[in-house]
Amino acid sequence: MLKKIILTTLLILSFSSVSAQYAEQDSSRIRSIIFRIFSLDRIDPNDYEKGYIFDRIFKRREFHRPVNFIPIELRYGFSYNSGGGFLGLGGLRNKWMSYETEGLTSFNGGDLRSRIGHQIDLDLVKTNLAYYLFENSWLDMHTGINIRYSSLLMPSKIPDDWSSSNQSWKKDSKFNASLMELSWSQSLILQWFESWFSTYRYTYGMAISEFYKNESSALGYGPSQSLTVGARYILDRGLANRFSIGFDLKFTSTNINRIRDPNDITPIKSFNIQTAGVYATASVFFGGQQTKGDIGKSYYYSKDYISAKRYLNEFVDENPNHANIQSALRLATESDRKIPYQLMRQGMSFDERGLVVRAVEKYIRAKSLADTLLADVINERLREISYREIERAEKWLYEGESDTAIAHATMVSGWYPDIKHHIDRFKIYNFMSKGEQLYKIGLYDRALDYFQAAQKIDPALAFEIGTHKHRIASDLLSMADSLKDVNSLKFVVYALEESQELTQGLSPSNLKILDQLKKKLNAKEEYDLRQRIDQKLSDSRAEEEEKTPIVVGMTTSEVENIMGLPKDIILSGPQKQNQLWIYETPNREEISLTFIEYRLYRIEKN
Repeated sequence: MLKKIILTTLLILSFSSVSAQYAEQDSSRIRSIIFRIFSLDRIDPNDYEKGYIFDRIFKRREFHRPVNFIPIELRYGFSYNSGGGFLGLGGLRNKWMSYETEGLTSFNGGDLRSRIGHQIDLDLVKTNLAYYLFENSWLDMHTGINIRYSSLLMPSKIPDDWSSSNQSWKKDSKFNASLMELSWSQSLILQWFESWFSTYRYTYGMAISEFYKNESSALGYGPSQSLTVGARYILDRGLANRFSIGFDLKFTSTNINRIRDPNDITPIKSFNIQTAGVYATASVFFGGQQTKGDIGKSYYYSKDYISAKRYLNEFVDENPNHANIQSALRLATESDRKIPYQLMRQGMSFDERGLVVRAVEKYIRAKSLADTLLADVINERLREISYREIERAEKWLYEGESDTAIAHATMVSGWYPDIKHHIDRFKIYNFMSKGEQLYKIGLYDRALDYFQAAQKIDPALAFEIGTHKHRIASDLLSMADSLKDVNSLKFVVYALEESQELTQGLSPSNLKILDQLKKKLNAKEEYDLRQRIDQKLSDSRAEEEEKTPIVVGMTTSEVENIMGLPKDIILSGPQKQNQLWIYETPNREEISLTFIEYRLYRIEKN
């Protein structure tokens, strides 16, 4: 019982020498490393794609780069010699050693402490052959060379009666059984987490043994093999050449069956040493890093299909010969199919928070990628949003913010084209309202411009606009006798003629006035009249341009009240708040007015 306690204590101490490296780390990090795989109770399945848990446990490193090269891997530790048995704690089995002469006292290996040894083990140039030969690797399996030295720490003396049977068999010699081994090493790495991996190794080779301590004349030869299971912690996960530390549990079997004993110093004919021990390890390796494929897969299971598709496609382009390339292509295809649904959910999230423009952007993009069924759902959602926004614009229109209302309606029409007719309705309302305002302050010609602009949009307004023209003409008739300006006279004549055509005739008094006005205009020579009229118009407009009645900082409405409607309007910005107005002068020059946020920013003359 005491021997078992001592052996157990030694194994624990050996393991602790490796584990002590983690003692200074944060305890929460250690728990995360050890129990990460068991933290599934904190996962809400609704937050992840179907199959997430299975993938997390069994396929975490599906797209990682293979570990292609391990230049060196060092092990040092302690082992227990069980002879021909396995972990036997009493005397060694009788047949673990054979002798030249029958009847000799069997060597039992000594007491427990005499059977504890140490071992240094070195793997060199371990190469992932599948990676280098075929440019892919289904498994991180490595082939290399192993060099191993082992010996007992406190060897026991051979039986005293051996020397009585043959004097050349040295008395008081200590059986050390030091071994020098050269082997072929084959190992497998399995990695589920970024910070650590497990390793499994088998070696087979030849061993040379010195039987006795400080005595090299008696040597033995024979095959040796070992089986190792271990774990590694990766120290520098971001480097190309990476380092790991860990521990191994190893079982070794060495069969020394050929003896070279020219001086006949031992009766030993053969022996079979089997050891089991624990070893601290350190290694350098290349590869094993996370790839864009792993990142893409994590996005896929997190339902971020847009990012998943991007990373998976980049992985496929960069790693065309990867062993799991077909799985990456499948996930990329699935991501592409599910992107519209992700965009739809994002749009709904923005919509719930009142971020309408961002929501619509997501809806429109989703609609362009969606199948027919989802496209119909998205289109109905866009219809609801568009009509809701038109109601907002209509409120601005009636509050006097016509430019904002029209700009907003124009933007919304890009979301849902079926509401474009509201833009014309808003413009007509705007033109008619401004025409009424200008009529009330006596700017009849400007009012008429707005009325005609409204009629241009909707010809059905001809009768209503005609009524406004008749009102203007009637007002001017009352001022006809006092009018001296040729332009005013011409406008009254024009308005009366329009009214006559609209109403199918004028009253006798109005006809008389109309006739008198025509005679008044025709009384002047046509040439002089036209010259004076054109010159007056030209001088008047030139004078107005020189005076620059408009200044930077004016609103669009203020400029429009002064300058009238431009020849062309160019709109930009999400709500059409940025505009370019272009006017043409009588001499065919152009004046460009730049508005930013509905205010005059720059005046340019071409």
